[in-house]
Amino acid sequence: MRRAIPTIATLVLASAAKMQGAPLRQLHDPDTGLSALFYMPPAAAEPLPLLLYLHGAGESGRELRDLISEGATGTPPVELEHGTALPFLAKHFIVVAPQTDHGWRPAEVNKFLDFLLSSRAGLPIDAARCYVTGHSMGGGGALHAAAAKPSRWAAVVAVAPAGAPRAADLATTPVWCFHGKNDVVVPSGISEHLVQRLRTGGADEGNAKLTLYDAAPAPKGWPAYDGHGSPMPAYATPDLWRWLLEKRLGSGSAA
Repeated sequence: MRRAIPTIATLVLASAAKMQGAPLRQLHDPDTGLSALFYMPPAAAEPLPLLLYLHGAGESGRELRDLISEGATGTPPVELEHGTALPFLAKHFIVVAPQTDHGWRPAEVNKFLDFLLSSRAGLPIDAARCYVTGHSMGGGGALHAAAAKPSRWAAVVAVAPAGAPRAADLATTPVWCFHGKNDVVVPSGISEHLVQRLRTGGADEGNAKLTLYDAAPAPKGWPAYDGHGSPMPAYATPDLWRWLLEKRLGSGSAA
């Protein structure tokens, strides 16, 4: 069989994708005690959207490099660190990934946002375009943080969320849930029931979105956790990043 010869366009696109990566830097919030890895696009000259990523239970602790471990493959910090994130994410978003050793508390997450928006953090964030996302424990944490302070978040993306708040508390916040139907760790019914209740409450399908995978993978290095590796396909969805950039506080985008 003859080997396919890559075209110049293919090589250019591949090189461009790899050039998007950059080593993540560290920051610390003295008010909450949370430390985080963060990414800022090269030559950011104007306020940019913030993507706050909340990790799952497997990355809990006090060692920040655990946030980019093999088991977290597919998540924004891992893909940005290795230069494999979609260019749309790498070019247009400031990404911050804090670490907790005691679970995600909504008040703490929202207080951490205060720090990120302050001059002390030194990040050029557009306060009208702050998005919170997470996987498993972090997916539930993202939903609860947005429900506690819906006026702070322009949208929330929950990947295999381990829990969900009352749908009424997210009535004004655009939500997109991703989940594997075959997830043996967190049942997909959590995402399905939340989105169903949001739509029943009046949200349209553009602001209460649900993506279900018939056969989501297991996280890398965790073969027994079949279906729980949904961050790999979820965060590789180009339409997700375009959808987020359409959401802005005060724009009336939510139902």
